[in-house]
Amino acid sequence: MFSAEIIDAIVQAAKAQGWPASALLAVVECETSGKPFEQDGHTPTLLFERHKFYSELQKHQPSKLQKAIAAGLAIPKWSRSTQYKDQGTSSGRLAVIAKARSVDEEVANRAASWGLGQTMGFNAERLKYEDATQMVGELSKGVAEQIDALVREIKTDHLDKYLVAKNFTAFARGYNGPGYAQNQYDTRMRAADARWERRLDAITKGEFEPKPGKTITMVYQTKLKALGFNVGKVDGDWGDLTTGATSAFQRREGLKVTGHPNDETTEVLDKSEEHREVAPERAETTADDLRAAGSQTIAAADKGSLISKIVVGAGALGGAQQTGALDQVQGMVDKAQRLQGIMDSVSGLVHSLAPYWWVGVIAAGVITWKLYGDVVKRRLQDHQTGVHLG
Repeated sequence: MFSAEIIDAIVQAAKAQGWPASALLAVVECETSGKPFEQDGHTPTLLFERHKFYSELQKHQPSKLQKAIAAGLAIPKWSRSTQYKDQGTSSGRLAVIAKARSVDEEVANRAASWGLGQTMGFNAERLKYEDATQMVGELSKGVAEQIDALVREIKTDHLDKYLVAKNFTAFARGYNGPGYAQNQYDTRMRAADARWERRLDAITKGEFEPKPGKTITMVYQTKLKALGFNVGKVDGDWGDLTTGATSAFQRREGLKVTGHPNDETTEVLDKSEEHREVAPERAETTADDLRAAGSQTIAAADKGSLISKIVVGAGALGGAQQTGALDQVQGMVDKAQRLQGIMDSVSGLVHSLAPYWWVGVIAAGVITWKLYGDVVKRRLQDHQTGVHLG
């Protein structure tokens, strides 16, 4: 979900160019979902392209190509299986670009797409930047600079006429390249444009509230957490937990429940010192109560715990067979009928396994048994303290 600041900045940029704001917002949504920076809060949102690192090194620093290939950073052709294998998270992307920059900083910057519009670094000079490193430095300054890069690219490539006409097929072909259809960029942009038309209309009517910016989010998260409301991690990202916590606070204070900040809520929150109280019946809940209520977490942990017990039993059987105590263990198993079939099945495998294998099996079973027990305890504690209420 886009922050109010980003929506406003994109709308203003579109108006300045005479473009439909919904169309420009749709482009950004399909490129980055409105996230301008990586988790460090400074590096523009990026995607490193291994095949571009290969071709850009060939062109600018051929002597460094083999080092990049050996490091798994450069490949001759685009490959779905290896292209983004380690870039599924922000920390992964930051790690990859750091490794690539250790080979050559400028070429690494040229081989990645950057910012809200995912502007490719190798376009830097064509977009009137000194080089890719200078371009990335500019995009690191803020949202305005990133939108400026997006606007420069659209105008330089003469794609603005397609944006105005909302011809997303022609636009995506020029902006995203020949693979646009495979990735359905045109279809996604068209659908996003329709959504943004409705959202912008709702914003104008006061019927839709964009995601709050990082500053106000940090204020709310910090204060709500101090008052005992669950906001998750205090990270400046207004997610579902922060919405729920805000709603819970508004409900407690008799305010209009919106799940979003407003002047009235901010004023009351700033003055509030009352820590959230949990109802006695919630604080006294037991694990059996949660089982009876159908808790999926508890049910999954119980199943895992049972399997762990079976593993321990199987290990004990193996040890008994190898230590001559099988008859004693089998007698114990006879008393636990639900393990009988499993024990019989394991019995046929024991003689083919290495000596003392059962020690590791028992240890693994005990460890996982304890871990599943800890899951039950943590889930119960979360319920008792009201963590999941927001």
